[in-house]
Amino acid sequence: MRTRRTQVFLVGIKGTGMSSLALLLWRWGFSVSGCDTAEVFSSDVALKDAGISVFEGFEASLLPVDTGEVIYSSAYSDTLPILQEARERSLSLYSYPHYIAHLSKQQDSYAVAGTHGKTTTCSVATHLLKQACNGRFPFYAIYGAPQKEIAGGRECALFEACEYQDHFHSYSLRGVLITSVEYDHPDYFSSKEHVMRSFETLVDNLQSGGFLIFCSDDPGARALGSYAEQTREDVSVLSYGFLSDGPFRIKQIIGNRYTLSLLEDLPFTVTSHARALVDDHVGALVLSLAMVLDRPEPKLYVENKGLITDEVIPTLTSLFLPHLASYQGCKGRTEELFRDGGVIYLDDYAHHPSEIKTSLEELRLRYPGYPLLVIFSAHTASRTTALLEQFADVLAQSDQLILQNTYASARNDGSEREDPVLMLFSLLRKSVGDGVAYAPSDEAAMEIAAAWLQERWLCITMGAGNNRSLGPKIAEIRRSYQ
Repeated sequence: MRTRRTQVFLVGIKGTGMSSLALLLWRWGFSVSGCDTAEVFSSDVALKDAGISVFEGFEASLLPVDTGEVIYSSAYSDTLPILQEARERSLSLYSYPHYIAHLSKQQDSYAVAGTHGKTTTCSVATHLLKQACNGRFPFYAIYGAPQKEIAGGRECALFEACEYQDHFHSYSLRGVLITSVEYDHPDYFSSKEHVMRSFETLVDNLQSGGFLIFCSDDPGARALGSYAEQTREDVSVLSYGFLSDGPFRIKQIIGNRYTLSLLEDLPFTVTSHARALVDDHVGALVLSLAMVLDRPEPKLYVENKGLITDEVIPTLTSLFLPHLASYQGCKGRTEELFRDGGVIYLDDYAHHPSEIKTSLEELRLRYPGYPLLVIFSAHTASRTTALLEQFADVLAQSDQLILQNTYASARNDGSEREDPVLMLFSLLRKSVGDGVAYAPSDEAAMEIAAAWLQERWLCITMGAGNNRSLGPKIAEIRRSYQ
C-alpha cells in the first residue's frame, strides 16, 4: 500500500475531475501536488485547503524530484515539457481516463454515463449511499465536482464515465447508468450514430452478471436500453423515468412531490424542479439500490437487517427515498453563489443546448417571477459551430443575454476563422434584438451586466468556460453606482 511518501503529480490539476482525483488520493495518504495555468478555478480553494501545492505552468523543472506517478488531464497533449520530462525519467505516466480505468480494475466498479447529468447523478448517489447506509457502505466516488469528504471504504467504486474519445471503453464496470445519449463532442464524433455506437460498445463491455440502468425519458438512452435487452441476456436491464413502464416510473403529485409506481403510497420530495433533474435524482436512487444489492452481503449496510427479504426492492427504496429531500446540490450545477443588492448570483456548468434548456427551466421554477440574465461562455469552437441553431433557440429563452468569446479550451479545436460565437450573436440579434450583447472581454461583460441588472433579478454565469468569478465583481460594480 502506498503511503503519504509516495509522490503523485497531476498536470492540469484544477480541472473538475482532476481536482476530485487529487483530493481523493490525498485523503488516501498519497503526497499530492500538481500544476496548471494561472487562471483561477472553482477548485482552487479546495486544493489549497487540503494543502496541495499547485504550480503555475507546465515546464519540466516543476516536476518534483521524488515523483513516482504522473497523471495528466486528457485536455492536454502529451508533448508538454513536463510530460516529456516524466517520460525521460521513466515515471509511471497516466492520462486521467487511463488512471480511472486503472482504478476501475482494483475493485467492483460502477459508473454514470451519458451526454448530460453525469455529475449530478453521481453526486446524488454518493449522498444517498452515505446517508441511507449511515456511512457503512464501503465505496468511494470520483466525479466532476469536489466532495467535502470521501465515503467510507474501497470495496467498490462509483465513477463519472465520459464518452469523449471513447474514454469509458477502457473502464472495467459491473454496472452503468445511462442518463442520456445525444450528439456532442463534434471534434471527435462525426454524427449521433457515431455517439450511439460508442455507447453500445460500453454496453458490450459490461461484466456478465452486471446491470444497465437507463432513463426512459431520453430517446437515446431508451434506444440503448433496447440494445442491451437484445444483446446482453446476461445483464439485468432496468429503466426509470416519467415514461418508464417498470417499478421506477415517476409520477408527479404536486410541486416537487412525487411517487414511484412500486410505492404509490409513499410520496417523496426532490430538491430540484426541472423534469430532467428529477430524472437524475431518481436515477441516482435506482443506481444506489443496485449497488447495495450487488454486494455479497447487503444486510451489512442497512439499520434493520430484517428488511432484506423477498420484498427487498420496495423496502430498500423506502429507506433511501427520504434522503433525496436532504440533498443540497453540488458545485457548478445551478449553484446559488450569493445575494447582493437584491440580485441573486448563480453559476452553472451547462454547455450543451439540452443542458442549458434544463438549467433555465430549473431557474424559472426555483425562482418564479425573477427575470434572468445569462452570461454565457461557449466551450469549444466545434461544439458551438455544430449546434449553432440549437444554442440560439435555447439561449433566446433568457430575459437578457451576454455572449462571451468561446472559451480557449486546451483541446485547441478552433480555427483561424472568426469565433463562432459571433455567428451565434448574429442569429440571436435577429430573434431577441437588444436583449443580447456581445462582450469581447470579461471587463465588458461585467460592465454590461452591472448596467442591466435590477433588484429581484437572477444573474447566472453559464458554460464550461471559466466565468464563475465574474459574479462578485459585477456586484462590486453595482455597489459603486450607489
